[in-house]
Amino acid sequence: MAELFVKLNDREASPYSSDELKRLASSGEFKENDLVFHEDTQEWLQAGEIDELDKIFETENPGTRERTVFAIGGGKGGVGKTILTASLGIGLASLGKKVIIVDADLGGANLHTAMGILEPRYTFYQFYTLQRDKLSDIVLDTPVENLKLISGACGTLGLANPRYSQKQRFISELRQLDADYILLDLGAGASYNVIDFFLAADQGVLVTTPEPMAIQETFNFVKIALYRKLSREFRNNQAVSSLLEQDLMAQPGRMAATATDMLNELQKMDKNATTKIKAFLSSFRPRLILNMVHAHDEIKEGDSLKTAVKDLLSIDIDYMGSIDYDKNVRKSIKSLRPFILDNPKSKASRSLTKMITAGIMKKSGFQGFKHKRRVIQNITDESKNFPKTNLKKSEIICSVKCFYWNDCEYQDGGYPCPIRHLDPIFGR
Repeated sequence: MAELFVKLNDREASPYSSDELKRLASSGEFKENDLVFHEDTQEWLQAGEIDELDKIFETENPGTRERTVFAIGGGKGGVGKTILTASLGIGLASLGKKVIIVDADLGGANLHTAMGILEPRYTFYQFYTLQRDKLSDIVLDTPVENLKLISGACGTLGLANPRYSQKQRFISELRQLDADYILLDLGAGASYNVIDFFLAADQGVLVTTPEPMAIQETFNFVKIALYRKLSREFRNNQAVSSLLEQDLMAQPGRMAATATDMLNELQKMDKNATTKIKAFLSSFRPRLILNMVHAHDEIKEGDSLKTAVKDLLSIDIDYMGSIDYDKNVRKSIKSLRPFILDNPKSKASRSLTKMITAGIMKKSGFQGFKHKRRVIQNITDESKNFPKTNLKKSEIICSVKCFYWNDCEYQDGGYPCPIRHLDPIFGR
């Protein structure tokens, strides 16, 4: 934040940095009714009316910080979860929020690559093998202010399938980290790891695209998450377990009964369990992001998913927003730069900014307009400082010593390898 002109106790206005204002607020010398000159409106406003100064007056310590954990999943691979997690984290960090993005794809980590970090100093491997005692010991800085990263460990046998006790330890320590928002980038599919992380979060976010296969897999993901939760909750209740097994053993892609049918049947056997399940169904509200939307009409695919989940599973889905398809995203991925920083004013970036403003921060009307404008400006400033990854410095010349050689489609007899960003794996 640039220096602001402030009038303290009706004295002549003087410029102050954000750190100086924070110290003055802590000592009680700078209050919410003091006047600050606002560049956007070109007028003097009370400090409490300016969103950018909210953090200045916060007094809670990290131990009492209210954290929100988002788990970003949905089942289908290739729908943009990782790229979206990185850019969403950057957008929230631009608002002065403390954000940690976490690669929870424990066997196929690539969130660090999306941030342009080729060789993370620490990964989940050090935590898993007890080389680092606490999860906070493997939190890494990123080039973005207020944004930190926990990297997964790709290609290590065993990490993709941690024991349940290890997952519980991981989830428990996540809630102790110093952050306002923690974003978990989940892997593809609906394994126990993915589902357990999704259910443990404060907000489960479904990311899908308008294609029929993606919509179907997202529905199946919600169904499996529901059954996983109920199976663990009622594992000692034979009546509930039997009803769940009937549907789980049904023909793949089909349901033996709707949630309403199951509850009606259970009501005859166990009214107490029925009441508990109804309470869970009303409280379990995943959120939905529709990604890579080519045309406005495709948003109807998201509406269809919401209707199916409500009719068949008795679960409400909250629509968080959509991200327009943007060819600039692919360009940013190849440059190892999050798309919101590579082009802050692109269609995808503007869609994401709108979603942060309305879907997360709940700003609307004129306040929403100002908030969105502020995010775009902050991200534009941040993009100027984000380092460019110079892949040419790490080019690898094709060689039979490469362990990909026999299966490599890029063999080019002495020319630089197009998959040169794998340089850290080769140890060159």
